[in-house]
Formats: sequence, C-alpha cells, structure tokens
Amino acid sequence: MATEDINDKPHEPATRGDVRNLALRVELRIVKSESKLIEQMNTTGWKFFAATIGTMGAMFTVFAILITFSFK
Repeated sequence: MATEDINDKPHEPATRGDVRNLALRVELRIVKSESKLIEQMNTTGWKFFAATIGTMGAMFTVFAILITFSFK
C-alpha cells in the first residue's frame, strides 16, 4: 500500500502526488490509532471509576455497620 504510493513502477521516480498520498494515508492511520486509544482509555476510566465508587460504597456500609454495633 505505501510502496504503491511512493512508486507505482520501480523505474520511475516518485512524484509529489505519490508522496502526498503516502502522507495522507499515514496521517489517517495515526488518527485512527489515536481515536481507538482514546476510546479505550475512556472505557477503562469509567470502569475504574465504577469500581472505585463500588468499593467506597462497600467500605462505607461496613463502617456504618461497625459503628452501629459498637454503640449498642
């Protein structure tokens, strides 16, 4: 794919259009990779947030039960 952009025929030099096409394809791949990474980070971030809130809720419940039983 990239070699097609640089040089269709091995005996002819690459043109500006060939180099431009290659640059656009590389940029598109980078943008796609970045968007996938950002999407994965967002998904992981929300999972971490949910796990943290769940853990805090469980700890609060246990703490409340301990305080309730200690005052009886």
